[in-house]
Formats: sequence, C-alpha cells, structure tokens
Amino acid sequence: MMADFESGVGRVPDIMWLQKLIIERAIVRGDYATAGGHRTDYYIDKFRLFSDPTILRRIARMFAPAVAEVAPDLVAGTEIGGVILATAVSQMANLPMIVVRKQPKAYGAFADEYVEGAFHAGQRVLLLEDVVTSGRDLLTSKARLEEMGMEVEMRAMVNRGLAPVKALLQFALPSGSPRTDN
Repeated sequence: MMADFESGVGRVPDIMWLQKLIIERAIVRGDYATAGGHRTDYYIDKFRLFSDPTILRRIARMFAPAVAEVAPDLVAGTEIGGVILATAVSQMANLPMIVVRKQPKAYGAFADEYVEGAFHAGQRVLLLEDVVTSGRDLLTSKARLEEMGMEVEMRAMVNRGLAPVKALLQFALPSGSPRTDN
C-alpha cells in the first residue's frame, strides 16, 4: 500500500497546484483573528478543499515525502483540520492514527484526556495540521505527545507565518490583494 501512496505526482507541480487552488477556492476576505490572536484580512477556508475527495487525496499524497522521511508508527492530527489530513494520510500510507484534542472531552470513556486512539510510549508520530500562523496550538499538541513519551515530527499543509513548522506550502497573501471569486 505504501508504494501506491508514494506514487504521487511531481512535488513542484503539486505545490503550484495547491497554491493556485487555495487562491481560487479557499481565500475568504474580511477581518479575522487567527488562533494566535493576530489580525488578518484573509482566511484560508480549508474545508472548501477538504470537502472534495479528489482534492483531499491529492493533498494527502503530497505528504508522502514526510512519511518516508519520518517513518512514523502513527499519524496524528490536531482537531479539526489536522484530523481530516491525518485520516487521509493514514489511509493512503496504511498507518494507524490518533487524534490530539485542543481540550479534553468532559464525558465518555476518555474523559479528561487530550489524545484518543491506540498509542504507547516510544512510538514515532507524524503530527499533521492544516494551516498554521504562529504554530502555538501545534506546538502544544507536540508537547502533549512528547509528555506521553512519543517522538514527534510536525508538518502542516500551509504555514502562513513564522511558525517553526515544515509545511507543504509557505503562503502569504499581500494585504489588500484583489478579492477572489468564492
């Protein structure tokens, strides 16, 4: 199954495709606050991309080099966009996955826990996020997994800022750029 996952399209054309797709389909203009509290005049609505199974599969395939480099035992996703990416990458790479919550559930069998799914100390984890600006939430998730004894490598689909996170695409839309058709 890993061979199917690795046989994606070329890396540079994929990056150009992803950038064009974000600009054409996922940019929403306005005045927004990021998770880190920064102000921005655009928002990347990744669900406009993830809701299309063909697009989601192609984005998941773009993580093949990260899977090969990290050689993880598990794929993890941060809620909520990272979970979607981790699910797609997990399926394509035939690797189990776990979910890292921002806040623990207050109910059920795993009440008060931040991580759901089967895992144990010593495992290598590829932690995925959709869009990062400051990286604060992703770094918090990484720290939680490391506290549980896992070795963690982070990747994101898009890095909008200066976060210390490797990403498929570094993306910045100039302030006041022309409005896109959404």
